This record gives sequence, structure tokens and C-alpha cells, in this order.
Amino acid sequence: MLAENVEKKRPVDKKKQAVIIASSVISVLGLLILGVVSYTRKTYLRKNDNSEERKEDMELPIYDLNTIARATNNFSSMNKLGEGGFGPVFKVNRTLLLVQTIW
Repeated sequence: MLAENVEKKRPVDKKKQAVIIASSVISVLGLLILGVVSYTRKTYLRKNDNSEERKEDMELPIYDLNTIARATNNFSSMNKLGEGGFGPVFKVNRTLLLVQTIW
């Protein structure tokens, strides 16, 4: 009975087999091309890294404590917006900060 089951198995259709092989090959080639492109892009970005230009773009204005205290009305509880992971967050009167940066 076991021998009969083996003989009754349908052979895989040639067209179906070709589609499975072709899709597998295309998938592997696609992954290979994606890997090569990402590797070359990564090495190109490392060579052309202008970290000093980035540092210039990241410069932020620095305010002294008196200016910030004046802009927040001396850290008034009326200007407190909430608490964050780094401490309380206050609403700032921007006109006071703008006046300070202009002068």
C-alpha cells in the first residue's frame, strides 16, 4: 500500500517549478543588490562627512539666567506648563528674549 501512494504522487508541473525557481532567484538577486547599494551609500556618506559644517548649523542661542527668569516672570507658577523628564517646563514671553538678543 505504501508503494502505491508513492507511485500515485503527481509530478510537479514544469511551469510551476520554473516560476518558483525564477521568483527565488529574483528575490536573492534583489536582496544582494539592496545590500551592495546600502553598503556603497554608507561608505560614501562616511567619506563625505562634514561634521564641522553640522556643528555650525547646530549652534543655539545661549541665554543667561537673568534673561530666562525675566522671560518666565521669575519662574512663576502661572507660566508653568508641566513637568518633564528634565524638570519643570515654563512658558516664555518671547518678546523679552527677542529684546535681549537684539541688544
